[in-house]
Amino acid sequence: MFDGGVPDRQRTSAHIDLGALEANYRSIEALVSPGTVLLCVIKADAYGHGAVEVGRKLDSMGVRHFGVASIDEGRELRESGLSSTILVLGGIMPWEGVESVVDHNLTLAVVNFEMLDRIAASRGKAPVKVHVKIDTGMGRLGFSPREIEVLAGRLRESGRVEVEGVMSHFASSDKRDEYGFRQVEAFRAAVGALKEKGIEPKFVHMANSAAICSYPEAHFDMVRPGIMLYGSYPDRTLQSAIALKPVMRWSSKVTFTRLFGARSSLSYGRTFVTERETRVAYVPIGYADGYPRSLSNRGSVLIRGRRCRVLGTVCMEWIFVDVTDLPDVGPGEEVVLMGGHGSETITADEIAEQAGTIPYEILCGISRRIPRLYA
Repeated sequence: MFDGGVPDRQRTSAHIDLGALEANYRSIEALVSPGTVLLCVIKADAYGHGAVEVGRKLDSMGVRHFGVASIDEGRELRESGLSSTILVLGGIMPWEGVESVVDHNLTLAVVNFEMLDRIAASRGKAPVKVHVKIDTGMGRLGFSPREIEVLAGRLRESGRVEVEGVMSHFASSDKRDEYGFRQVEAFRAAVGALKEKGIEPKFVHMANSAAICSYPEAHFDMVRPGIMLYGSYPDRTLQSAIALKPVMRWSSKVTFTRLFGARSSLSYGRTFVTERETRVAYVPIGYADGYPRSLSNRGSVLIRGRRCRVLGTVCMEWIFVDVTDLPDVGPGEEVVLMGGHGSETITADEIAEQAGTIPYEILCGISRRIPRLYA
C-alpha cells in the first residue's frame, strides 16, 4: 500500500556552514609557522561547496591567495568580484589564449617548455606571473630537476615571464616515508639551483592538506590547503593531527512510503529481497545527484537521528530506505545523507570508505543541480 505525498521544490539541498569553513581555516593556520601564507584551493567549485561563495567568505577573512584548476574557474571568480591572487594550478591548455590570463589578471603554473613558448609568443607587454612547477617524483606535471639549468636560462631570457613562485607536489603525503623525504630534498635542491642562477621566487610551496600535517619541513613560506578546508581528512590517520568541522550538510526528504511483505524484491537487479514485512521510504536522490551507486545495499542515512539502511540498488534519482522501525515516518520527513542529526553523524569520509573511494570524489561529485544554501 502507498502513503501518498509530493516532494517539496527544495527536495534535496546542500547546506554550507561558512562558520565551519572559517574554523577549519583557523585550525590549519595554527599548524603552520607565523608568516607562512595559505593558498586556499577552491578548484572543482570549491570541492563541490561553491567556489564563488567560499571564495568571498575566505576573502572577507583576509585570504589573498587562491588556487583553481583552470582559466575558466579563475575567470568565474574574477567575474564574481574576487580581486585576490588566483593561481591556475593546471596551467594553460594548448587551445587557450594567454591573453585571457592577462585580461583576468590570473597567475599561471608553468609545467613545461611549451607553456613558456606560448607565453613568449603571446601579444602584449605586461609580464605574466607564473609559478614554476618542479616534478620531484609525482610523475604528473612539472619540469624535471635535470632541466633546471636550461629552465633557468629560459626564464631569465623571457621578457614576458615574472616568476612569482616555485612549486612541487607530493606523490603521497598522508604518511611520512623515505620517498616523501627524497621529494622534499629534491625540491630544496631545485629551488637552490634556480636561486643560484638568478631566479628569486617570492613563494616556495609544496605542502597540500596532508603534507601540512605530515611534513612540517615542507611548509616553506606557502602551503596549499584543500580538502581540509571543507572538513574532511586526506586520510583518516590524520584525524589526531587537526580538529576539523564538516562544512557541508546534505539532506533530502521522504517522498512517500510503501509497505512490502516478506520475500519482496526491491529496485534494479533484485539485489535486495525482504526477509520480513518492511516499510520502505522513497527518497528522491540518486547517482545523477552524486549519491554513489556503490552504496547500494550498504549505505545508510539519518532520519530522526537514527541510522536507516539503504536497500537495493541506488537508482539515477531514487534510493530506498528501511524505516520499518520508524513506522510513523511520512512524506516531508528530513533525510540526512551527509552531516549530523541528533547524536549521529555521517561524514564524507565514512561515505567514501563505504563506496571504496576518497572523500574528494564524494564532495566533488555532488551535482550542481543540488542547490547550495549558505549560512
